[in-house]
Amino acid sequence: MKKATQTISTNLISTPTLTVPASFTALHIAHISWNLFGENSPTYYANEFSIDESSDFAHYNIQDSMDIAQHFYDCAFSIGESVEDNVEYTVQDAFNCIDDFYGDTLPSEDVSTQIESAIVEFVNSSDYAKHTDYIAQDYSALVEDTASALPSQIAQLEQQLATLRAKATA
Repeated sequence: MKKATQTISTNLISTPTLTVPASFTALHIAHISWNLFGENSPTYYANEFSIDESSDFAHYNIQDSMDIAQHFYDCAFSIGESVEDNVEYTVQDAFNCIDDFYGDTLPSEDVSTQIESAIVEFVNSSDYAKHTDYIAQDYSALVEDTASALPSQIAQLEQQLATLRAKATA
């Protein structure tokens, strides 16, 4: 019998592990990472740009928001590429990727807290099943692409092997 849940180890003292459904995958974390990119992009400061050091804009600490948003953007695509390379890419590896933020202490803690909250909210959301269906379609497409590419890859390797054998006997 398959387990109904799985556990993700975190770096948070307050939440050392997260329990998620067994259907939760690395692409779920990529999905969450993309959403966190959108939430952290400092677009809410529209019409406030100023180069004056005494302005409110100068004190918004935009760079931390930009660094965090860029991290989530990079992770969404990095996790996606890892899954494309290996459909067995684990939830824990994806989590470690998204939680591996290098920055000042407060932004790093903020990133970890955001991830934990986003995972819990996503898993408990009414849209979880809908997004899981979309993610399952992504995995199915990857498996089909791999299966269709396999015969030509095998033929190519057999040809290389034959060439190497011919060279070895010559």
